[in-house]
Amino acid sequence: MSEDIRVEYVPLSEIVGADLNPKDHDIGSIYQSMKRFGFTSPVMMNEKTGKLLAGHGRLETLAMFKRGGEEPPTRIRVREEDGEWLVPILRGINFDSDVEAQAYLLADNRLTELGGWNNDELIMSLQEILQEGGDLDGVGWDLDDIENLITDAERERFEVESVRQVSDEEDSVQVRVGRYRFKVEPEYFYEWETMVTDILQTNDPEEFVEWIKDQLKMG
Repeated sequence: MSEDIRVEYVPLSEIVGADLNPKDHDIGSIYQSMKRFGFTSPVMMNEKTGKLLAGHGRLETLAMFKRGGEEPPTRIRVREEDGEWLVPILRGINFDSDVEAQAYLLADNRLTELGGWNNDELIMSLQEILQEGGDLDGVGWDLDDIENLITDAERERFEVESVRQVSDEEDSVQVRVGRYRFKVEPEYFYEWETMVTDILQTNDPEEFVEWIKDQLKMG
């Protein structure tokens, strides 16, 4: 594999996609992002085949821009003589076999998915954008998403803490749900744990707090 990477501007009409790309794309979201931020990440080509390794969704979105008669996003050049759009593309990457090229295509998409998110920091970042007078156009989240993230974060505070193996010889087993502690008879523990999990999934966190308080009073 070559170590010399360079960026070249290539006509949009001449870029060829991979023979097989199983990754779906949310073209609407990519479109909104590209409208706001421009074209910020070059697509990538395998020198051996002349076909894309990464960037299929971005390329499809650019084609949609052009078909719709829209202005090209920032950092897309226009060739003066014929109006062709020129796209920045990473060159110099060469996989010796089709299998390795396909493996990289899959890895490029999958490794990003596996990273996940720190929800607390994500919520903070999204809220900061809004508080500073910005909007969420093209970011990939909306106000409903923020509400769902907050609700999920609240639910996580009340997850049933794992306990040691329950023994029938014990009079009761202490269990923690968030900052609340309960004593449950061993024979009812697993039934109780299932009930709490179900309530967490179907109720708002505030309602669950009220349920906890009622359980503490009963205790």
